[in-house]
Amino acid sequence: MKGHWVGVFSKKDSHTEIDFTEEVYAKKLIMKPFVKAFLKKQQAQYVTDLKKELQK
Repeated sequence: MKGHWVGVFSKKDSHTEIDFTEEVYAKKLIMKPFVKAFLKKQQAQYVTDLKKELQK
């Protein structure tokens, strides 16, 4: 899998909203159905890690 992504942070009421935009390509055709689920998991992990760092 290769590609890139951009995360745009914006303020919405009293919360922060993140809009992820990805351009990702599966190197192997058989992996294509799993790309979306993998990216969702990675995004959730990113947000969890970011929250953890901001709590320090």
